Amino acid sequence: MDNHNSYNSGYNQADQYNNNMTEPYPPDHERHSMAPLKHSGLGIASFVIGLVAIVGYILIFFIAAMALNDSIGVLTPLQAEELALHPAVILASLSILVCLILNLVGGIIGIIGLVLKNRKKVFAIIGSLLNGIIILAFIGLILVSISMM
Repeated sequence: MDNHNSYNSGYNQADQYNNNMTEPYPPDHERHSMAPLKHSGLGIASFVIGLVAIVGYILIFFIAAMALNDSIGVLTPLQAEELALHPAVILASLSILVCLILNLVGGIIGIIGLVLKNRKKVFAIIGSLLNGIIILAFIGLILVSISMM
């Protein structure tokens, strides 16, 4: 009787998958989903781009501040215009634009990484948020400066 029950349980298991006695395991498309997911390469790239951009912003502000340290004092309006054309200010402005473009690319790559199937999305989420927050911060700074004019 005990052998009969084990035969029936094997039959029920085989019957569950394709009604076939010779294949007691799930079909290939069901077995494939049991493998551990890999991290999204685009998500990792988005995260790294966000970190590189943050380090770039920090370096830009420190280098520009040190370059302008001697020039800053009590400024007249004419000296303020001259300071705006200082090579360190121009270089810092262009570098900030490059970092902002990096953030845009990182945000787009992060969103693409979120859409990919069968991949972990941790780095894609962090990269998208990191790049998105920086972009929103710059939009906020631009809106604040426009309202102050």
